[in-house]
Amino acid sequence: MADVSDLPGMRILQLTNKVPYPPRDGGAIASLSLATGLARAGHEVVVLAMNTTKHKASVETHNHASRNYETHDYASLHPSLKLISVPVDTRIRWFPALMNLLFSRLPYNAVRFRSREYAAALRRLLEKEKFDFVLLENLYTFLYLDILESFQGTRIIMRSHNIEHEIWLRTAKATPGLKGMYLKILGSRIRRFELKQINRYSAVVPISEHDGAQLTAFGNHKPMFILPTGIELSSKELKPQPGIGSLVGHLGALDWLPNQNGIRWFLQEVWPIVKKSIPKAEFHLAGRNSPKDFAAEMQAMGAFFHGEIEDAQSFTAGLSVMVIPLFSGSGMRIKMLDYLSEGKAVVSTTIGAEGVCLTPGTESLVADRPVDFAAAVITLLRSPGLRKEMGEKAIELVRNNYSNDLLIKRFVDFLTRLP
Repeated sequence: MADVSDLPGMRILQLTNKVPYPPRDGGAIASLSLATGLARAGHEVVVLAMNTTKHKASVETHNHASRNYETHDYASLHPSLKLISVPVDTRIRWFPALMNLLFSRLPYNAVRFRSREYAAALRRLLEKEKFDFVLLENLYTFLYLDILESFQGTRIIMRSHNIEHEIWLRTAKATPGLKGMYLKILGSRIRRFELKQINRYSAVVPISEHDGAQLTAFGNHKPMFILPTGIELSSKELKPQPGIGSLVGHLGALDWLPNQNGIRWFLQEVWPIVKKSIPKAEFHLAGRNSPKDFAAEMQAMGAFFHGEIEDAQSFTAGLSVMVIPLFSGSGMRIKMLDYLSEGKAVVSTTIGAEGVCLTPGTESLVADRPVDFAAAVITLLRSPGLRKEMGEKAIELVRNNYSNDLLIKRFVDFLTRLP
């Protein structure tokens, strides 16, 4: 049989619930690494993206396909990669949210991604062009399955970034009061919506073994391929960065409730123990879209707050220890993968390390109790040699398991074998 690299290039349509460039969060990184990897492997990729109010992206416009959407070229990434972005208003509105809670069984999170303009753009694209596969990135693009199914012969691939309801039910468990009750209702509705989509596709591509097992338990019987997010190794320096001094850091989306809860837990429960042992220790926090009250709260609790930063690698390079204090979430911790590829020493909770095939104690330290988490941070701050050793092992792990080129080659092989 011919090597997959010798096969003719495919035409692939990728539907995303946000513009994946620039890649500012885990979901965008996952979508973009797949798109660029496929383009470099010789395939033509069109990304039909919702340009949402929350993740509004400004991209240079090369030609206007219609007044309802814009076509852009990722010329700096690959000539075979094209983006079509459609403005979608996903703002939370409290009255519609209340009406949804009282009179609907659909999750409000999904309803916010319904767009006539996006649906029309998708229909026009499918009427005009022929694609070998359509990749659905994120659960909420499944709102458009009916359109895809109306075009006979469309082979639909579910690219599962996570088990969405797992995130919300875990978050609900960690959130007290009425907000926690609402999140539990939301999580239950998302679960019902998620399970209805099972087997409405030609194949499913989870991001982690854990998610694959979950989908099988939910009743999936379609072909499955586990595809973690890959790292472009050529763009990484790939050497340990043990840092200097007693600087601890976290970088992540600060408007995401699981991150807020985890950082709050770290500063309340863990950081006082660290400071008592190492008084000169500093905690540096950076990330996008932080609410003002959250930023003020973090500073009051002793964090050096940086807000949104332009260069993530420059921020992490001088820090000695990165922390991922996460107690809810699903899928793959792409931030963990980033830290490992940068050769950083990391302390994480068990959930914070989910989806990455590391060995706790080898490439990172994992702890869930405050005293254990603090002890791990203290150990690494006092041991530059251990930080360097862990950084070397982390880079080896990434090189052997998360090369994007290798992962994409295996994925393409999977696609070519589908009926």
